[in-house]
Amino acid sequence: MIWGGLLGVAAVLALMILHDWRAMPSYTKREKTAYGVLTGLGAILAILLVINPQMPGPTQWMDVIYKPLVNLLEKLTVQRSG
Repeated sequence: MIWGGLLGVAAVLALMILHDWRAMPSYTKREKTAYGVLTGLGAILAILLVINPQMPGPTQWMDVIYKPLVNLLEKLTVQRSG
């Protein structure tokens, strides 16, 4: 089951890179680097989610990061409204 998911991720990455490779000669080195880094990070995240589907995704990370700010703003709103 995991091997099928990993092969699917690899296939999608290969197709994506092959599709974008045609336009690569006109890209600057900075754009190529950004493309490579973002594609690599996406691949790592996809592989981790295939291996451990219960792992929290980026939206859950944002919830954890911004939860204290949301609580503070809710307290301030309640205090100001009466």
